[in-house]
Amino acid sequence: MGYFTDLLIQKAILKVTKGSDSNGKLLIESEDEIDCRIEYNDSIVIGPQGEEFASSGRIFCEADMKCGDLLGIEGRDFSIIKINPSFSFDGVHVINEVYFQ
Repeated sequence: MGYFTDLLIQKAILKVTKGSDSNGKLLIESEDEIDCRIEYNDSIVIGPQGEEFASSGRIFCEADMKCGDLLGIEGRDFSIIKINPSFSFDGVHVINEVYFQ
């Protein structure tokens, strides 16, 4: 139980992907409900390969995920485009700031 756990009062569905099939449809490996804090705000973010993306919002969560996974929020799927992990002074992973579109 981390410092931010009490502030993560909203829910989202994390859909872990493992590539796509021959038709380009994403293959969902697993789905888990995660505790998070959702903020909708339009902004421009720089992705992991240096490309610019228009972000629809961000969530704060303690779950492990990767770029390209999907977030199910209020019945709609969003793609994860950037993850900013935060660490405490002793090097322990505390929370992720995850941008989605």
